[in-house]
Amino acid sequence: MSEKNPFTRSFWRSPRPPHAFVLTRERLVYVGPQDATRKAALGAALSLRVLARPLPPETFTPGAGEVPVAGPALGGALQRLLAEVAVKVTGASLVVPDAFARLLAADVDDPDAHPRETDEVLAWKFGRTFGDLAPELRLSWQSVGPGGEGTRVLALAVPEPAAASWEAPFEKAGIRIGALETGAFAVSALAKPAPSGESVLVWADGGTATALFFADGALRFARTRPADADASETLHEIRLAASYLGAGGEAGELAGACAAGPPEAPVVAALAAFRRERALPDVQPLSLAALVPTASVVPAASASDPATLTGLGALAKGL
Repeated sequence: MSEKNPFTRSFWRSPRPPHAFVLTRERLVYVGPQDATRKAALGAALSLRVLARPLPPETFTPGAGEVPVAGPALGGALQRLLAEVAVKVTGASLVVPDAFARLLAADVDDPDAHPRETDEVLAWKFGRTFGDLAPELRLSWQSVGPGGEGTRVLALAVPEPAAASWEAPFEKAGIRIGALETGAFAVSALAKPAPSGESVLVWADGGTATALFFADGALRFARTRPADADASETLHEIRLAASYLGAGGEAGELAGACAAGPPEAPVVAALAAFRRERALPDVQPLSLAALVPTASVVPAASASDPATLTGLGALAKGL
């Protein structure tokens, strides 16, 4: 929802190149401009080329905290994909599923004045997520306003061995990963938050549901949870997160502006029905057709692929 990635430290980097790759458990997807000499630009003239290669079952093994570590099969899929891209790619953004990272909210005393101490506090807190022998972490954080005690910090972490394993095949191919981020934050570049009041973005893809909460256009909180088989349970978890933040009322009514996707996700349908029952404004759909209705995508079937949208979000952050 923000025009600038809210995390500015070691996990996400810039500048943004005109190519993006989206890594899922099953596929590696390329998203870039149809005209390789031009950057993709949001608007009526947006033209995207999307290519995908399946990943074999042995591509990933569980790492610390069950975060997937990529093996040699990822490099093979990348080489086959690059042969199909058929243009020189020297830099790219990489989007991974929300499930590949861990989010944490913590109250810290004056974090921006003491960044090193904040890193240490957050690494210690993440240790409970990744185990007593927690690996080195790829860690990013942002101050998001007052907390119960001190300043609330929103942090994201991935075990360094896992992040390095995703990037290694690209480095071997001569491609610098200029930005590494999760799907929900990539999509947030395409849906602007309400300039005043509370708003929420829900992204439910890859077996998880992530809610990003904003106040007056600024990120205030985020939470990722496994998407329950019962969509009402997933919606209940999102409402609990809203209640914790105080967004949309103490009961977690989610009354502010709302964007959600992909459209086919069960929790998105449950969220839309929840808001209709309370006579709240419709949910803004997070889909390429809704956000950029005149976009041209080759092949056309990829226009409805969530990976196309997250890839475009990664590209849009550099526009």
